[in-house]
Amino acid sequence: MGETVDCAIIGGGPAGLVAALYLVRFRRTVLIADKGSGRAALIPRSHNYPGFPDGVTGEDLLARLHAQVRRYGNPIQRGAA
Repeated sequence: MGETVDCAIIGGGPAGLVAALYLVRFRRTVLIADKGSGRAALIPRSHNYPGFPDGVTGEDLLARLHAQVRRYGNPIQRGAA
């Protein structure tokens, strides 16, 4: 039998990862289903993300968000949802 989670998030882009981060900080169990081929990684430089006044590449933003979420465990499952 599978493990029970409080929330399943479909997609590991910036929105899904930020949602997961807030949920795990509030001690909720989270599962993120992600194919790993989202469009965010293709962004050469975004100036629309808070905290990065000089902009940030999509790959760097995703890497930072993944690392931050993983500090609370490993809720990211690769594969199609």
